Amino acid sequence: MIKKHDICRVASLEPLAKDTYALTLKVNGDMLKYFRPGQFAHIRLPHAGEHLLRRPISVNTIDREAETMRFAFLIQGEGTRRLSQCRPGDELDILAPLGQGFRVKESHQKIWLVGGGIGIAPLLSLRDTVPGREYTAFLGYKSREYAYERKEFEGFCKAVHVTSDDGSIGEKNFVTEALRRELEKEKPDVILSCGPLPMFRSLKRVWEEDGRDVETQVSMEQHMGCGTGGCYTCTCMVAGAMKRVCMDGPVFDIREVKL
Repeated sequence: MIKKHDICRVASLEPLAKDTYALTLKVNGDMLKYFRPGQFAHIRLPHAGEHLLRRPISVNTIDREAETMRFAFLIQGEGTRRLSQCRPGDELDILAPLGQGFRVKESHQKIWLVGGGIGIAPLLSLRDTVPGREYTAFLGYKSREYAYERKEFEGFCKAVHVTSDDGSIGEKNFVTEALRRELEKEKPDVILSCGPLPMFRSLKRVWEEDGRDVETQVSMEQHMGCGTGGCYTCTCMVAGAMKRVCMDGPVFDIREVKL
């Protein structure tokens, strides 16, 4: 049986950008053995009090030798603010790895990564888990002060295209427009994407116009209750049926998910 629940010790917590932090946890070997890129952890908040629900956070990177998982998160409310106050040595109750991650096949040799905001974080885990492929990254940030891990992507990607809402870093444009421009020149074997819903809607328009022959997988961001399929608070429409993002996803085929 895969051990998905454990009490994990905080190894480090460091700022990455404005309101953005990296939390590294010491985890058990099974969590690392069975991890697939695109999966997430459900983390109980320290000193939760009235904040009873766990927070779902995608895995940013793993280190099997050091037996650690790293999570990048943006402070968006009281829960993530509390998480940003963790200190090395603190213990967190976590469930991981959860969900269905990206489906990377042997035929996927040319892989394009498309991320927006904090949705960029889980795409970096491909570096650790699926090496030896030709990667190109499309990273969309709100502004320079929110930009994080650009150099990490430059370290393993053939090319990195950066956009921002205000033009303070990279090109002033939507990240999906940078993708459109490159799709007009060449096609990858697969596109793997994570980000907010508006980005996915734009991505689907680009895919319908310029990339219908390219397999495209999207990792959905949804509010969750239990994270294990019992509460049905994170459902979305996929292939004409309601699917649970926590169990059936978070990764779905863009052809099937209703955006």
